[in-house]
Amino acid sequence: MSALIASNEQQLSDFRVKREEAGHWTISPLTPRAAHWMRANFGQFDPKEDQIVKTNLIGANALIRKARSFGLVTEYVGPVTTFHF
Repeated sequence: MSALIASNEQQLSDFRVKREEAGHWTISPLTPRAAHWMRANFGQFDPKEDQIVKTNLIGANALIRKARSFGLVTEYVGPVTTFHF
């Protein structure tokens, strides 16, 4: 089974990753589990203040890879459709 799931399948996402403009990406925790994971892995993250993390493509890929290793699901909002990793 592929790790990439088309958006027409029901999948509860923990994070949303979206490209905002060239070189800039935003990552939003969507679940309490994701917010807790962000606090544990990125100590400076405060979900009450920082609902959105801004990063570059390398940072977004690193977060997705690390989150997947903990069983967290990331929703990527692309220009044509939405995918879940």
